[in-house]
This record gives sequence, C-alpha cells and structure tokens, in this order.
Amino acid sequence: MNELARRVIESLRTGGPRVEDLARAGAPAPAEDAAAVAAAARDADLAAQLERWLPELLASASAGAGARRLAALAAARRERDRPLTATAALARVLGNSHFLGRWLLREPDWADDLAGELAPAPAHVPAAADWSALRRAKYRGLLRIAARDLGRPFDGELAELSALADGVLRRALALASGEREPPALFALGKLGGRELNFSSDVDLMFVCEAPPDERGHAARESAAAVVRELKRRLDEPTDEGFAYRVDLDLRPEGSAGALVRGVEGTLGYYELRGAEWERQMLLRLRHVAGCPSAARAFEAGIEPFVYRRAIDPGVIDAVRAMKIRIETQRREHGRDIDGNLKEGPGGIRDVEFTVQALQLFHAGRRPELRTGNVLAAIEGLARAGILPEASSAVLADGYRWLRRAEHALQLAEEQQTAQLPRDAGERTALPRRMGYVDAAAEDAAQRFEADLARTRARVREQFEALVLGSAAR
Repeated sequence: MNELARRVIESLRTGGPRVEDLARAGAPAPAEDAAAVAAAARDADLAAQLERWLPELLASASAGAGARRLAALAAARRERDRPLTATAALARVLGNSHFLGRWLLREPDWADDLAGELAPAPAHVPAAADWSALRRAKYRGLLRIAARDLGRPFDGELAELSALADGVLRRALALASGEREPPALFALGKLGGRELNFSSDVDLMFVCEAPPDERGHAARESAAAVVRELKRRLDEPTDEGFAYRVDLDLRPEGSAGALVRGVEGTLGYYELRGAEWERQMLLRLRHVAGCPSAARAFEAGIEPFVYRRAIDPGVIDAVRAMKIRIETQRREHGRDIDGNLKEGPGGIRDVEFTVQALQLFHAGRRPELRTGNVLAAIEGLARAGILPEASSAVLADGYRWLRRAEHALQLAEEQQTAQLPRDAGERTALPRRMGYVDAAAEDAAQRFEADLARTRARVREQFEALVLGSAAR
C-alpha cells in the first residue's frame, strides 16, 4: 500500500480524504473526487473491503469517477441480492476505463469475472450467438483483458485480444453466410500478427473458390454478399457499442477492387501487379475462418511472391523510403506526427518496418523467420544471428512499451488513436493508466515523459542503423 492510500484511509476515520492529497496525486476535480471516495467508503458493502479496492482506485487515472461507479455498482448488486466483491482488479478498471465502467453498470454480474483469479478472455463464441451476443462477448472479453493489462505488463494481452477477435469473426462469418458457402477470411495487419490492440480496425481480405472467368461469377457475387453483410453488421453502431470496425482496403486494388476474388484471380493480381508494400503487408497474412481449401491454395500460391529466394539488395531501402515518405506526407498534411506513438519517429511503425524489412530480405532463404508477429520475428532474427542481441532487446522492449502506451490511450473511451493528448488532464491520466504512480502526479508524468523520449530515441536509432547496416546484408 502506498503512502497516499495510507493517508486517505487514515483520513476516512476522521472525516474524509484531504482535497490537497488528491490534487497532488493528479485528481482532475480534487474536491468532487474526495467527496466521491468518501461516499464510496461509507457504502455498507464497500467499507469492509476498503484496503482491497481503495489503493488501486487512488492509483488510477480517475479516482473520483471510479469511486462513483463503484458505489453505483455495489448498489446495483444489492438490488439483485448479490453483494459486490470489490477487488483490486475491479477498482483498476473502474478508475481507468470509462467505457468498460459503463458496461459494468449495465451488466453488474460481469463484476464476478474480476472477483477471483483473472481468467483469459474466451477465444470461442457460442455457436448459437447472434449479432448482439457477439458485441457483448467482445466487451466482456475486453473487460477481462483490461483488468490484467492495467494490473501489470504481460505479453499475453496482444494474443488474447486477437484470439477474442478471431472468435467473433468466425461466428460472424457463419452468421453472414447463412446457407451460402463462406469465402476464406484472412486477417492482415495487427490482427494477422496476433497483436491487436483495444480499439483498432481489423484488416481483412477474402478469397473464394471460383475461376477468374464468367464461370466463377456467381460464386464471387455470393461471396461478396457475405462480406458486405459481415462488414455491415460488425461496423454497425448500436446502444451496445459495435463489434469491430472492418477495413477491407488492403485487398487487391484497394477500395476500387472487387470485395472477393477467386484464388487464381487474386494470385494473378499479385504476380502481375503486386507492389513492394503489398509483399510487406502479406507478411502478416493469416487464415482465420471460412473455406479451408481456398485458404490452403492461396497460402501456397502467394508464398513465392512474399518470400523470394533471390537476394534483393533494394528491399531494405524500399521499406525505409516508404516509411520516410509516410512521415513526410503526414507532416505536409499538418499531422502532429511527433506526438503519434504509431507513426512518429521512434514509434511503433519504426519497429515494425525495421523487422519486416529484415524478414523480406532474409526469410526467402530462412523459413524460420516467416511470422506475422513482430516480437516472434525479433526473437527469430536474433536467434539467427541477424539482429545483434542489444538491438533485439531495444526493439522488443521498445515495442512492448509503446504498445502499452497505445493501450492506455485507448482504454479510456475505446477511441482508435495513437495520438498523445495535449489536454493537461489527459496527459496526467495517461501515465497512471500505465502504472506510473507517485505521491505527486508531476513526478509520475516526468518519469513517463523521460521514458517516452528515451524509448523513441533508441528505437529510431535502431531503425536508422539496421535498415541500412550490416545486419541487413
């Protein structure tokens, strides 16, 4: 228990938390937050559990909002004659995630998921689940994962978030298909690499069994109807939120291309017109659901395009040039790229592009390097002697830290963002969601800013060195 928690618990015995203590800890509205904490501490069910939930709540981004939700949740559980077990995990979620806090008030029984050992989110959705059940399964899964993510750093959250999405997508494809033959559903991007975050598009591509001529027209049209229904239903905003934002623009010809092509037609596109960036994109191709024979045929056929056995010295420079071009274009369009954890110098993309450049160069002759997962690729490149030990440590540690910061940004309101906040209150809240907790919020913020600057500088240094240095040769 930290010093702030001890002081507040002592003050509760003599009237209530001191406003100045909460102000120093970074409370957005110290007087209101102190009153909310005091009110929660007087709750009949919460008072006896004070030492379990209060320290975590005080260490959160918004102790006052968390305390109000905790008291409301305890009252809702009493109405159901199910007294609330107020755990540290529950307090962490309520104090750090507004959207998950609202879900807990909507579904008070979900608090039981956080009452004991925190189990992983289920990777399978019941076969009888309808579209509403899919949305609820997603949010209940996010609740479990967030409780663990906020509690301590662990590598498993990326895989769990991806497995949760896989389960929803499998059932969604079955629902959208009905009696029709489903196409093969492939994940790309972060989902393809099993590295999904808390609020991201899911990049998908579909392939079906159909010849590229008129004989396959009906099959392609049927598959396209399935894809349209799946996207509409998953994207659809409801009072239960949404399932997943589906992005289909990585398919051949992007938004101008057919929603679904046959195996031959898709392979023919890449053989004749495939660009270097599409090779890089396809490193993360992963079959998730749908027609297994089409999936096998496409995976086998696309391998020579992605993994070329002939050495191509220009591939490293091409990847680097693309990354610099993206940065330049963002700046020209007025984007605050330096404040972006993903696209800015030393950000998530620097790690991804460095690793993927080395994979494109080496994996044609080294099958063990063929993975869409960034951390697994770093490990494989280091084991193969391609990445120096120090470089692999910088890239892996930097990637983990940056992804945790990205999660902390998204956990507040399920916003799809990697942009560091300019608002002073949110700039204070972000480090606390990551576990930067000091008696003074200013100290936590300073430590966060120092770690951010150091992480980005070290990652950028590796990006500049490795895409042109000896490790690529």
